[in-house]
Amino acid sequence: MNKKVKVGIIGCGGIANGKHLPNLSKLPDVELVAFCDLIESKAVAARDKFGKPDAMIFTDYKELLKVPEIEVVHVLTPNKEHADISIDALYAGKDVMCEKPMAINSEEAKKMVEAEKRTGKKLTIGYQNRQRADSLYVKQEAENGTFGDIYFAKATAIRRS
Repeated sequence: MNKKVKVGIIGCGGIANGKHLPNLSKLPDVELVAFCDLIESKAVAARDKFGKPDAMIFTDYKELLKVPEIEVVHVLTPNKEHADISIDALYAGKDVMCEKPMAINSEEAKKMVEAEKRTGKKLTIGYQNRQRADSLYVKQEAENGTFGDIYFAKATAIRRS
């Protein structure tokens, strides 16, 4: 029998309920053991829909980080909170999956990477497009030199909201 990874969710809003939780709840190797949101009813609703009845509920992420059996946290909060929560989680001994954007500026992003290096824990950012077939193809072509020396690139993204 495979060991299940015990996951804590920090932020139970739109991205959690629309993307992360529906998919995490289908994975046989994942156990959603804790849900945290500043609005307790959101954490309870997420647990009731995607977790087990005995999953823990928190309104303070720092309390969730104290739970020793939680191995991984998903940081699904408003963007301005990503860096602080991710850094605290890494120093609490948790691996972190942080929703994009990584941080609100490069200084915060550097602090996140430094925390990952110092703690030896894993930090990943939800840049899922990196794994799309078209993205992988363009990356391979760039590495093969198809485009020559790249000195400038521009990317545009459009969000629904």
